[in-house]
Amino acid sequence: MMSYRVGAARIEITPDALGVEMLGWADPEHTVRGTATPLYARAISISVPEENKKLVMVCLDVCFITEALRLEVMARTGFRDDEIIISATHTHSAPGGYSSYVLYSLNNDGFISSIFETYVAGTVRAIEEASANLKPASIRFAEGDFPIREPVAFNRSIRAWNRNPDVTRYSRRQRNLAVDRQMTLLRFDRDDGTPIAAWNWFPVHATSMHRDNYKIHSDNKGMAANEMEEAFEHEGKSAFVAVFAQGAAGDVSPNYRWFVGLREKRGSFRRDDRSCKLNAHLQMKHAMKLFKKAGENPALPVKLASFFEYEDLSSVSIDPDFVGGEAGLETGPAEVGTPQLYGTAEGRGASYLMIFVMKIAIRICQLYNFFVDWYHDREPYWPWTNHPIQGRKITIIAPGRSEILETGRIDELIFPDFLHPTIATLRKWAKRGVLKQRPFSPQVLPIQLAQIGDLMITAVPAEFTTVAGWRLRKTIEQEFVGQGISRAIVQGYANAYASYVTTPEEYDQQSYEGGCTHFGKWTLPGYLTLFRGLCRKMISGKPASPLRPKLPSIQYMQAIEKK
Repeated sequence: MMSYRVGAARIEITPDALGVEMLGWADPEHTVRGTATPLYARAISISVPEENKKLVMVCLDVCFITEALRLEVMARTGFRDDEIIISATHTHSAPGGYSSYVLYSLNNDGFISSIFETYVAGTVRAIEEASANLKPASIRFAEGDFPIREPVAFNRSIRAWNRNPDVTRYSRRQRNLAVDRQMTLLRFDRDDGTPIAAWNWFPVHATSMHRDNYKIHSDNKGMAANEMEEAFEHEGKSAFVAVFAQGAAGDVSPNYRWFVGLREKRGSFRRDDRSCKLNAHLQMKHAMKLFKKAGENPALPVKLASFFEYEDLSSVSIDPDFVGGEAGLETGPAEVGTPQLYGTAEGRGASYLMIFVMKIAIRICQLYNFFVDWYHDREPYWPWTNHPIQGRKITIIAPGRSEILETGRIDELIFPDFLHPTIATLRKWAKRGVLKQRPFSPQVLPIQLAQIGDLMITAVPAEFTTVAGWRLRKTIEQEFVGQGISRAIVQGYANAYASYVTTPEEYDQQSYEGGCTHFGKWTLPGYLTLFRGLCRKMISGKPASPLRPKLPSIQYMQAIEKK
């Protein structure tokens, strides 16, 4: 008779990072001055030895997973791509410097080997320890909504939400309703009834701690996990592992109150540490309730399967089913719009003066390019036209084309270095001659499906908004009708990172999330197209795409490494 084998492990991955910039708030002055809470890599390993199947789910207390980190973990563990899902809690208070892409290394003035090694080594150790401690086990599932009055999650882009035709429209005072308030949870128990671990998904940004916190902090997700583990430790179960993973949290914030004298929205209290502790406790309390509920539910059937492949998100031909029957639409190379400069209500961006100057500079560059193209009999593009792929977006940086302010000649930028530290960093790297070697952000990205029992985990390398996540779930569940799948779950921030994914309607609002949706207005339909294909390959047994990301050269890594 087939059965699951399950093991779990928790390994600390807090790096020695005094003075290093933290990743998330995009503020070069947000540097490490100490440690408030440790960072962990938590792993749950599942196998069905009778079928030679295994899957390891790992969650790190970091901002997001980078391509470099995942590839190095895979190389050291020897696992196949489809046997591991690596995700992040998305804390904004953990050190950066572990990406090989320019866009995600700018804040840190480059790649930092010591940070990268700490994260990788801890992740590898967590995977190995969890996989070495496999015991016969059962897996159970439960789900349930947070009470409406609990201040745990709020939509931070309500105007964009209200553009969607498939939602209830809410006012600004009803932001707590314009989110997915459902937590889903897996419970793992040994055959003798001893609890091993819990893995839950609930979408809310790990931004309870703001940029005026200068200490490493695992934020609400990490604190909730710590609190749940401590509760089991008090019961004599010191090896218990609790994972509080992300869902489609792109437009979901824990912050909802304004306080006099503070520039950004905060949580329930003026002090971030109190707000973070409350939000973490609410998540932990709900998880404990679902853990108990799961124990009363029947065990999941023994079924373990996974399918993984890389796809080029910069050139997806959209299935007309996902765009109202319109044919000929496609995604394009990554571009980031000026809304990124504004930031959000919980994390303000650049000054309005700087943004105004940048917009004028962009328009001048666009006009210059228009007349150059016209003069050379190339097809010119008028800047105020609604672009067929990027729509109304005013592009400040085009990672897919390795350009900033409409030019790839970065070493010739007229802006002085003192205007912003990233300009100085880009100019330095441009003079080293490596910026044109690869895009500034990943264009070839991993997508993954993993079946546990009658559940299908959908791993995405981005921050999906609430409605984008719902549409993805619906697509997956429709494809697996009659295939023994009762529920699809979106696992955000998984395996790599390519910023946000909004619905086409939200994209047109060009709020922060739309401006940071890299591959244009049709990014979500692109993902839906690819995941539909992935589902059909998984069902039919067809092989995965052989496409792989292009690795950076040694010269490139040496050039962007922080000295």
